[in-house]
Amino acid sequence: MRILDKIKLPEDIKSLDVKDLELLSSDLREFITEYTLKNGGHLASNLGVVDLTCALTYVFDFPKDKLIFDVGHQCYAYKILSGRLDDFKRLRQKDGLSGFPKREESKFDSANSGHASTALSIACGMARGGEKGQVICLIGDGAMTGGLFYEALNDVLTLNKKVIVIINDNNMSISDNVGFINEYLKIVRKYGSDMPMLNIESLNNIDGHDIPDLIGKLKYAKNCEKTVILHVVTKKGKGIADAEANPTKFHSVSKPCENLSYGQIFGSEIAKLAQDNENVFAITAAMTDGTGLSEFAQKFPERFIDVGIAESHAVTMSAGLALAGKKPYVAIYSTFLQRAYDNILHDVCLNDLPVVFCIDRAGFVGGDGETHQGLYDVAYLASMPNMTVAAPKDGEELQSLIKWSVAYNHPLAIRYPKSQAQLIYSKSAKIELGKWEKLSFNDSDIVLISNGDVLANVVSAAEILVEYGVKADVINARFVKPIDYNYLDQIANGKKIFVFEECTRPNSIYSQILEYFNEQSYSSKVFGVCIENKPYAVASREELLEEAGLNVDNIVNFVISNK
Repeated sequence: MRILDKIKLPEDIKSLDVKDLELLSSDLREFITEYTLKNGGHLASNLGVVDLTCALTYVFDFPKDKLIFDVGHQCYAYKILSGRLDDFKRLRQKDGLSGFPKREESKFDSANSGHASTALSIACGMARGGEKGQVICLIGDGAMTGGLFYEALNDVLTLNKKVIVIINDNNMSISDNVGFINEYLKIVRKYGSDMPMLNIESLNNIDGHDIPDLIGKLKYAKNCEKTVILHVVTKKGKGIADAEANPTKFHSVSKPCENLSYGQIFGSEIAKLAQDNENVFAITAAMTDGTGLSEFAQKFPERFIDVGIAESHAVTMSAGLALAGKKPYVAIYSTFLQRAYDNILHDVCLNDLPVVFCIDRAGFVGGDGETHQGLYDVAYLASMPNMTVAAPKDGEELQSLIKWSVAYNHPLAIRYPKSQAQLIYSKSAKIELGKWEKLSFNDSDIVLISNGDVLANVVSAAEILVEYGVKADVINARFVKPIDYNYLDQIANGKKIFVFEECTRPNSIYSQILEYFNEQSYSSKVFGVCIENKPYAVASREELLEEAGLNVDNIVNFVISNK
């Protein structure tokens, strides 16, 4: 029987000796690897903190003591040790276990967290709020490259409450770590000693895989009356040779795809642009591989900028590049771009600068759950002055939009999903600002309008509707803002219009058409399916589209029921 099978709750670990703890760590690594490779998820980051998590669980009393993860994708071993061993077999599956801390899932999860750099701020609030137990932050994978961490650290220096801050220093974010803090930690790793600072005690250069030493240092921190920062050095991917050798590749694993993703197509196209245009720059926030920019980074290192987990800086710095006459392309996941809202508005849009936002993971993002859904970018981007928003229907149209964007001298956002790129129509129409594309035109009384990846479902639904005696025109609304008012004027009286969008309703095409028709007193009836404004939990992208009414069958039924 494995040692792991004996651990039902955190208190079960406290009776183990050091040798058993080391066997437990080995069991955890094998178990995590097996089911992460099967279901997808974050592998290397979790393997690196197994020993540290065992030591934390041995020393502290969870859930009385509060463990806050930063970022949340380091939590797998903790979930397993806190009563979720069997549930872990359904990691990142519909109605299964989340890959991030989730309070609704277990009393042992102190705070929901999917984005980086938040834990220390939460810890400051929990400590001030009177938590009876210890408040512990486990900070790693580049969270210290985000500005929020330093705002919280500034607060900790004057905080008249104790917190324990553990810096999991594995020299990595998702890609390699960058910047001043990375260089500082290299020095600490080489020369570090235990250095007191103000009212904070600092224990540096702790071996994150030496369980006895970890237990001793953690017990000291537990009994200390003041805030303690522990600098723990770990190996990302520890215990699995392939993950240790290539932690970026094994940071997040998923099932292989047959076709290129939208991100890969973007990366290839932007590298071609840079070959012919020396003003083209590419900027990302610790997501070089995920956004498809590896080729660009290799070929044009002087024009590739990874700012770390600092989306706000990425955007405002790109405004500076544009002011200097360059053409910056900012590639950031939809869920993370939310953190740069003010920078997009204040520094790019109000200055009307030609910055292109290439928004990967727009729409539903399957296994990552609530914190990573890219459903909200249209709502805020389309509200900003001078901003244009586009959503290509397939990989070919994404290429066309990227090429078109070079000569466009205003803010532009191009949103596309985390999925294989489709080919809906063999020949894309020429890109013109605000101009939609007619994919099929039968002069029908029914018009189906959509864009992005969902348009493929609408096209399929239109073919099925013919079998029910319903002919429909299908329109590719590639521009969300500005919408094609000229086309709408042509169909505005007498036709039934159906709009299907993978975004929330505010500032959607559906809401814009309703507003425009009301202003013009047009008589056409307009029906719409947008994403309901609620959290969407872990499920596959296909399951989420079905839940939202955007799969083929639901689209067919919606049109038939309202025709």
